[in-house]
Amino acid sequence: MPLTEKHEAEAETPSVELTLSPDERKVAERRLVRKVDWILTPLLGITFGMQYYDKAALGSAAAFGILKDLNLSTTHNGKTSTTRYSTAVAAFYYGYIVAVLPMALLFARYNLRLMTGIVVTLWGVVAILTVVVQDYPGLYAQRVFLGLLESGVSPCFVAIIALWYKPREQAVRMGYWYSACGIFSMFSGAINYGLGRAGGPHAWKNIYYFCGGVTIFWGIFLGIFLPTSPLQPGRLFKADEAALLRRRFEENPFARDRRPFIAAQAKEALLDPKTWIYLVIAALLYLCNGAITGFGPIIIKSMGYSGVNSVALTIPGGAVTAVTIWLFCWLADKYGHRTLWFSVSCVPVIVGAITIWAAPWHPTVGPLIGYYLVAAFGAPYVILLALASANTAGSTKKAVTNGAIFIGYNVGNIAAAYTVNTEEALIRYRTTWITIIVSQAVSCVLMFVLRILWQRENRHRDGISSPPSDGEDKIVQRLEEYEDLTDRQIASFRYTL
Repeated sequence: MPLTEKHEAEAETPSVELTLSPDERKVAERRLVRKVDWILTPLLGITFGMQYYDKAALGSAAAFGILKDLNLSTTHNGKTSTTRYSTAVAAFYYGYIVAVLPMALLFARYNLRLMTGIVVTLWGVVAILTVVVQDYPGLYAQRVFLGLLESGVSPCFVAIIALWYKPREQAVRMGYWYSACGIFSMFSGAINYGLGRAGGPHAWKNIYYFCGGVTIFWGIFLGIFLPTSPLQPGRLFKADEAALLRRRFEENPFARDRRPFIAAQAKEALLDPKTWIYLVIAALLYLCNGAITGFGPIIIKSMGYSGVNSVALTIPGGAVTAVTIWLFCWLADKYGHRTLWFSVSCVPVIVGAITIWAAPWHPTVGPLIGYYLVAAFGAPYVILLALASANTAGSTKKAVTNGAIFIGYNVGNIAAAYTVNTEEALIRYRTTWITIIVSQAVSCVLMFVLRILWQRENRHRDGISSPPSDGEDKIVQRLEEYEDLTDRQIASFRYTL
């Protein structure tokens, strides 16, 4: 942090000397972390949920006339093609993939509260402007700009989590706000169902008026009320709590905001094979998203339901997403062995894909259950984020690593938009489910490779120096003056498995 900003932060945080015994401090710290949870989790969760709602609104709009109004589907020789619609789904991620790394670096450098408020407000403006689009090229452009702006949310939230929480506390917190995707997909399904039933000649526009307007309001709210950092916690925290926040910040060697870009760290991240494995795993995991977000109502409609009811039937899938993310992140946080829980969390997705492909479609109970199980694919992605965050040190290296994961996320989403071919409805979208089964299995293999790399490096470091007896607390003791070093440069660093 620049010296002037550091002095400003110190001026805003009352100087209170902490004279607590170790036991008293543990109690006070647990109470403080719960308070931070109650403040940040709703703010981050709602924001992340709004991001999901705005980008996924196109799936519901497809059931309420946008395909016809914007000429997103074509018919040739009696066969209907939705390639234009697939391109519109993918266009969001073209914008996202271009901007995600610059956004990660911007959020690592500038005021998180103001940047978040500005970005969220602007994407709300872009979302509501969907109603003025008159053809599919215009929708492509709108989706690209929406992706450009929404690309800042995940890097921003990873930066916030790293600032306010120690590495061992991060996995379950990431799970909290990723669970919001599932919760919002439930509410958005119900809301979009009601907005579509409200009717009108272009019922899909009702969805964008609503989601855009709410997002603009929420962006302004965040710009005012989101706490800036543990060094500038605002008036929500008492003097003794602010002092303890500062102490936690100083004892967390991997929590630093507004660090300058360090080229050597960026180079190290790009030459580290683990960075590229993260990227590939993220891409493989999100090959599922085409079937769930972009084409969910269309696939359910193929089972024999009406367009309106197909939107309503996506609601249970949101519940599965929320519950599985929370459950597997809690298990990983409580019992450790995150690489193991990653693989276990892929099992429901694989079982769901097999079920929807192999089960009879009449009656529809079997394929619907399979569809809902596939919606569990968010859980392994959150565990991947937590592992990458805990196992990467250095502000620039962490930003580049996170950027690589989000690039993989976008590559997967772009490819996912083309894995669903509506002409395969009669053979139950066979290509879609085979793609999901293979991608989930390969991601588990790659996670096993990561575990081997981490174990090998830990054994090598154990041979050089004694392993820390108490995890990160011992590391902090050995790094009295943390100089923004990477995990490779810190001899006492041990990788989380």
